[in-house]
Amino acid sequence: MHGTEESLEQKTFAQLRPLKVSSEILAVAICLLVVTLASASQAISPWLYGYCAAAGVACYLTFRARTTWHLWLTGLLLLCTCSACLGALANAIGNPLVWFLPIGLVLSLPSSAMHVHPAHALSTGIAIWGTLFYVISPEFERPLDHALTLILIVASLLVATLVCATFCRIRKDVFDLQRQLHGMAYTDTLTGLPNRRAFMERLTTTLAGRAVPVPLFFLMLDIDDFKKINDGFGHDVGDRVLVEVGRQLQDHSQGHNFARVGGEEFAIAAQLPDVAAAQALARSLVDAVHSSQLYGLTLSISVGLARLEPGESMVSLMRRADLALYDAKSEGKNRYVMAQQVVLSV
Repeated sequence: MHGTEESLEQKTFAQLRPLKVSSEILAVAICLLVVTLASASQAISPWLYGYCAAAGVACYLTFRARTTWHLWLTGLLLLCTCSACLGALANAIGNPLVWFLPIGLVLSLPSSAMHVHPAHALSTGIAIWGTLFYVISPEFERPLDHALTLILIVASLLVATLVCATFCRIRKDVFDLQRQLHGMAYTDTLTGLPNRRAFMERLTTTLAGRAVPVPLFFLMLDIDDFKKINDGFGHDVGDRVLVEVGRQLQDHSQGHNFARVGGEEFAIAAQLPDVAAAQALARSLVDAVHSSQLYGLTLSISVGLARLEPGESMVSLMRRADLALYDAKSEGKNRYVMAQQVVLSV
């Protein structure tokens, strides 16, 4: 929705949390299945089921996470717990050295793509291998085996970090592209103001969420004699006029919903305490534009002002403001006119 764009951190969190929760549920289920199958064939310590329970708690904490930092922390806890569980199981069934590398690789490499920062992937990988070393305490018969294992572990850490960095860069590129597309969809390219789509979406949201009945006023603005400016001075000057009026509108809109809605027409939807405040806003806009000088031209606008009546539709509100704008034109331009307080049938 226009005006509520997410940051890269927020968007990444929203994308990663479901993926991490589902993958962690799968990891807990696999650990539980492996422990159950092993216990069916030989006697193992019941404490191994405690590891599964602890991993389940970590998974729940991931589900409850609210930031990417929490996601990394709970994921680290779960992966270390699973490493300890599988390492203890390897000790229980015998020949743990055979399972040392597969456990570390399976837990560290796939998870590398589900981190926000490469440092998270690197620290998680180090924690997994450290846990396995502590639980299994592998003993190598030859120094060469020890050296090759360490080289493989370092290589896996580097690969995990590289994979994470690549995915982070891809997410950022996609995010930047989405922001550009969002800007193209919701911004007028000439004036830089919100366009009609952005204006209508925000107005619809305002009407739907008005818990407190603050009066809503709609202002329809039109540049006076804009066709004569285009015909007499060229479209490049006309474009500069549109930009100047847009700048004045932005400077004096007081944070209200405003946009260029098409051609030389602009609009404002303002929640103000009373009619006097709305009239003061319309008057300030008329005066600000009229004080502008551009290429020797004295610019002016006409404004139609309408207040939303109880039960009135958005179409009716805009129609009444448009009729008031025509009255302002017919009365001499460079002024505002208040619409009649009558709800027209749609």
